[in-house]
Amino acid sequence: MTIDKRDLASFVTRKSSWVADAGNYTFKVGSSIRDIKGTASLRLTGYKEKVHVLKNIEE
Repeated sequence: MTIDKRDLASFVTRKSSWVADAGNYTFKVGSSIRDIKGTASLRLTGYKEKVHVLKNIEE
C-alpha cells in the first residue's frame, strides 16, 4: 500500500491549503482494537499545498 502526503492532509479554509502536520504517524490494521494484525509507521516532515481561491460571482 502506498500513502501519499496529501492522504494525511486536511483542508484549512482560512489558509486555502491542504495541510498535514509534521510528526510520526502509526497505522494499525486489524479486525478490532483488540486484534491488531499489523502496524506501519512513518515520519512526515510536514506538507502544505496551496490551492487557488475562487471568488464568488454574483449575477
